[in-house]
Amino acid sequence: MYAFDKKDQYTFSFSSPDQLRLYLSRQGYNIPFTKDISPLAAKPTVRTQGGGTVTLKNALATHPMEGCDAETDGSPSALTRRRYDRFSGSGAALVWMEALSVVPEARTSDHQMMLCDKTADAFKSLVADIKKNDVFVVAQLTHSGRFAKNSDTPHPLFATRSAPFERRRPTDRDVPVLTDDYLDALPEKFAKAAKIAEDAGFDAIDVKACHQYLLDELLSAHTRSGKYGGCFENRSRLMIDVFDAVRSVLRPETVLASRLSFSDMIEYPYGFGVTPCEPTEPDLTETKQLLKILTDKGLSLVDMTMGSPYFNPHVNRPYNRGSYTPPEHPLKGLERLIGGTREIIASFPSLTVIGTGYSYLREFAPYVAAGALKTGAASMVGFGRMAFAYDTFATDMIEGRMDPSKVCIACSKCAEIKRLSGHTGCPIRDQEIYLPIYRELCMNQ
Repeated sequence: MYAFDKKDQYTFSFSSPDQLRLYLSRQGYNIPFTKDISPLAAKPTVRTQGGGTVTLKNALATHPMEGCDAETDGSPSALTRRRYDRFSGSGAALVWMEALSVVPEARTSDHQMMLCDKTADAFKSLVADIKKNDVFVVAQLTHSGRFAKNSDTPHPLFATRSAPFERRRPTDRDVPVLTDDYLDALPEKFAKAAKIAEDAGFDAIDVKACHQYLLDELLSAHTRSGKYGGCFENRSRLMIDVFDAVRSVLRPETVLASRLSFSDMIEYPYGFGVTPCEPTEPDLTETKQLLKILTDKGLSLVDMTMGSPYFNPHVNRPYNRGSYTPPEHPLKGLERLIGGTREIIASFPSLTVIGTGYSYLREFAPYVAAGALKTGAASMVGFGRMAFAYDTFATDMIEGRMDPSKVCIACSKCAEIKRLSGHTGCPIRDQEIYLPIYRELCMNQ
C-alpha cells in the first residue's frame, strides 16, 4: 500500500478507508480513526476576551494559506477575493486569513497583504463578503523577520543568528541582527494593526509566532544577547508584550488567538520547543510555559503547527513530493502533529486548538479528523492545501461524499509557487488560474 523510491518518494495508494485503518493499526501509528464522521459537524465554542463564548457551525477550518497576490499597497486583489470566496464557501466554520503584515518593511513580498489605514476599507469589504457564508474570521498579524523580502527591505530582518539557516545561506552571516530599539517599537505597531482588523469586522486577532517568523524566531533566540535573548523570560518578552498591546485595544467580544509553533524541530540552541539532549525532537515544556502565560491573559484559540516550511517542510505539511526526500514516513509526521495537539489539549482543556497535517490523507482525511475530535486530539481540524485544491471540502466531508478527483495530493506544487513568490494556489485542481503560473515560474527553473 505504501512504496518508496527516489523518483516518486512516498506514494499514497490506499483504495478504501478500511485499508488505511488496517495499515495504521498494523504499523503501530498512534493516529485516531473512526468511520463515524459525526464529530465533524459538532459545534465547538471559543471563548472571547471578555469571558463570553462564540459557537461555530462545525469543527472544520481553513488554515492561513498565503497567496502572494495582494495589490502592491497591501490590499486584497481580485484574485485574493476569489480565493477567500472559495475558502468561505467551502463549508468550513472558520476561515483563518493568511499573514497580514503590520509594517511595510516586514512583508515577504510586494504582494503580501498588509493592515494599515490605507487598506482598512478594502479589508472591511473582504471580511463582509466572507461573512455572508456564516463564517468566523481570524486576522493573522505578522512580522516576517528573516523572511522579509520586498522593495522596502534591502536585506532580511533577523532577530537572532541561526547556524542552521546560515549553513544553507552563508551570506546570511553578513546581515545585521535587529536592534532592541527596533523590537521595542513593534508592540504599538501590532496593536494599531489589530484595531484596524477588529474595526474591519474580524472576529479574532492572531498574534503569529510560528515557522521562524520574527516572534517565533525570538522564542528560539538562545544565543541573542540583551533583553530579548537567552533565558525564557527574555526570549518570550516580545511575544508577551505584543500580546498585551493587542489585547489592550480590543473589545471584550473579540477572540485572542495565535498560530503557534509547538516545536520548531530545529537543532538546539536555534529552535523553540526542543532540548539539547534530543535537538530535533519536540519538547513542549516551554510551549506549555508560554501557553500558561498567554491563556491567563485571555488567549483562547490556537492554530497549531511545528517546524518551518523554509527549513523542514515535511514536519508541518507531510508530503509525497517536495524539495527534498523526507527523512521519515509522512504518517510519522502526521502522528507527531496529532500527538502535539493531544498533549496541549490535555494540559489546557479550555483552549480551542486546531489540528493540522490532515490534507495529506486525501479523501480519507474525514475519518482521522473525526477520530481526533472524538478522542480529544483536536478541538477543531484545519485544512490548508486541501482548501486550495477542493472548493467544497468541508461540506463534502461532513456529508460523507468526498470526491477523490478533487482532493489535495500532497505534491507540493503550491509550495513551489509560494517559494518563488508567485500567486499561489493549486495547479492540479484549480488549473485555469494556477497551472499557467506554475508552468511559467517553476517549470522554467
